[in-house]
Amino acid sequence: MTRAIILTILLGIATLTGCVFPGVYKVPVQQGNIVTQDMLDQLQPGMTPNQVEYVMGTPVLKTTLSPNIWHYQYSLEEDDEITRQYLIQVYFNDSGRYSHYKGEVPPKDD
Repeated sequence: MTRAIILTILLGIATLTGCVFPGVYKVPVQQGNIVTQDMLDQLQPGMTPNQVEYVMGTPVLKTTLSPNIWHYQYSLEEDDEITRQYLIQVYFNDSGRYSHYKGEVPPKDD
């Protein structure tokens, strides 16, 4: 009986230490849209929403409250820390054609 309790406790401790073992590899987590400067350079005033979506991909957020603004957001998390994050907002005029964007993509890392 005592051996079973001691064995259970030791197995529990061994299991818990495996969860917090230093040096455990954590996978980088990418969320959102990857937008490049080349993609932004292809946008031309007067493009239709379909053309913009072809160049940029599907936006992370399209809202009914502001249908003329599309949001392209990206974040990269490495080791529980956000190392890269940006937001690009694509604007359409009242006739539904592309007019401009706001935001910047970070420079490329070598």
